[in-house]
Amino acid sequence: MKTGDIAQFQSAWKEADMGFLLEDFTALLGESMEGADRVTKIVSDLKGFSNVDQAEEEVVDLNDNLRFACNVLAGQIKDKAELVLELGVLPKTLCLPGHLNQVFLNLLLNAAQAITDRGRIEVRSEVAGNEIRIRIHDNGCGIPEGSLGRIFDPFFTTRPVGSGTGLGLAVCHDIVQAHGGRIEVESEVGVGTTFTVYLPVG
Repeated sequence: MKTGDIAQFQSAWKEADMGFLLEDFTALLGESMEGADRVTKIVSDLKGFSNVDQAEEEVVDLNDNLRFACNVLAGQIKDKAELVLELGVLPKTLCLPGHLNQVFLNLLLNAAQAITDRGRIEVRSEVAGNEIRIRIHDNGCGIPEGSLGRIFDPFFTTRPVGSGTGLGLAVCHDIVQAHGGRIEVESEVGVGTTFTVYLPVG
């Protein structure tokens, strides 16, 4: 290459600020690869929820279902809440896993929506007698005492008009009941809320 051509090339390179563009491209490529990894993980976790309509029962470790639900939620709340898992050893359970995934994810989403600032969501599992007990606790806004008796009613919601269907907890209640279990709730305004899912062992 002639000296004049080299000088012209260098001038064009500098004018186009190619050095900056290459640095910026490298950073963007790195971010894109990180994003692709996150998408891969999300897709993998969502596969655990893809059998919601499947009618066949399966024998599962419900801790795995809780981890799936938490992984799906984690990306949405990382700047809003700390997600803490304290999972005890559980016996394998015959259930409709896709349906219970829906329950866990709905309860976790409710917990996240209850937190207006930086907060904490705790997920615990254990065996108590002949029942599996799963607790999802948040330190969010809490539910008024007058509403606690109605939260599992279809179309009832404590959220502002237009921001919720009021069906999530009703569906959770029906799914857990169909599995021979029950859901209980404890809440205090300004302190937080705990939903406890009880499912029969075996």
